[in-house]
Amino acid sequence: MAARNEQRIGRPALEGIRILDFTRAQQGPFATMLLADMGAEVLKVEPPGGEQGRANGLGPDGFSFYFEGHNRGKKSITLDLRNPRAIEVVRRIVPTVDIVVENFRPGAMERMGLGYNDLKRLREDIILASASAWGRSGPWAERGGYDHVAQALSGVMYEQGEGPGGQPQALIGGFADQIGAMLLAFGISTALVVRERDGIGQHIDGSLIGGMVAMQSKQIMEFLRTGKQSGFERRRAATYTNYECADGKHLAIAAMDQTFWERMCDGIGESWLKTDERFATTWGRARNKDLLVAELDRIFRSRTLAEWLARLEGVDFPYAPVLDYAGMAAHPQYWANGYLVEIDTPHLGPMRVPGAPIHMSATPPRVESAGPQLGQHTEEILLSIGYNWDEIVALNECGATRMA
Repeated sequence: MAARNEQRIGRPALEGIRILDFTRAQQGPFATMLLADMGAEVLKVEPPGGEQGRANGLGPDGFSFYFEGHNRGKKSITLDLRNPRAIEVVRRIVPTVDIVVENFRPGAMERMGLGYNDLKRLREDIILASASAWGRSGPWAERGGYDHVAQALSGVMYEQGEGPGGQPQALIGGFADQIGAMLLAFGISTALVVRERDGIGQHIDGSLIGGMVAMQSKQIMEFLRTGKQSGFERRRAATYTNYECADGKHLAIAAMDQTFWERMCDGIGESWLKTDERFATTWGRARNKDLLVAELDRIFRSRTLAEWLARLEGVDFPYAPVLDYAGMAAHPQYWANGYLVEIDTPHLGPMRVPGAPIHMSATPPRVESAGPQLGQHTEEILLSIGYNWDEIVALNECGATRMA
């Protein structure tokens, strides 16, 4: 056992795990991309012409920020799933994979003869992961849905906006997709642990609204207990917000703790705030929030952001400049931790890309390649499951594996 464990060190955690990926757009593809980063071999099934995400944000050089943001490190096989011969190919692939992932509407896999019970007959311990907008049960189960409408149904638009009765405000586009994807990847990883421990596969499912409930756990818990939903408030606390500086840039502070509050007062050169009876305690700062906001607003407007950052260097309380994407991409913290990395690709050249969000000391993730070109690995995958060249030619001629 020790020798086997030693052999695993330095290799990605999911190396040797094979995933058949039917997902399109964002929620499903981002989940399987996270697993690819962890070393899984992801076989992305695309229809003729490619999945819809390839056309989103497509530039003249063939680069799609949408597709690349959700599909790096995968292999692409084109299959026209309306063709019975293509379904035969899927049935030959399934026994060679550990996990099947799909985000069709509930019932679509079953209609193709690829539902969980069908897959189990091909591999007893298969894991099927399904992602949807609304979950697989209930009156909305078979409706179509995307990120924006899932945000709408989840309550988050009023929480981010003016509260019930006011103007709603959506979160950043794709927020429900990304949260749902992370939780789906978590569910798949958990199912792999169960299979390793107990030898059983299972059908797991995640949804956009399920992810949005999880993301709003604190707020929804408050509502379920009190019946109140407050909506967005720019400054719920004077010491946990951001302030405009003399040059129009902003500094964020998080000095809720008494020690941090006192350190901040000293750091900004306003020690009198520590002893003013209105602001000396946590409760006093809460009761006199508007007065404190006015004072801090005046103080922070007295210097530029660069001046404040220089003055606060070494002061131990949580603060940060409010950055745009250009500032974020230039900040050394992201590159030092591999949250942003640069890779070389054969068809798109050098690219700066988001890196793996989780580090593992013994089995590190890898971010090495771009998203696959359409159908790039069709022949490789077919050969790996026993097709010969004559059969591969026949599949293409009958349209089962056509690319356009």
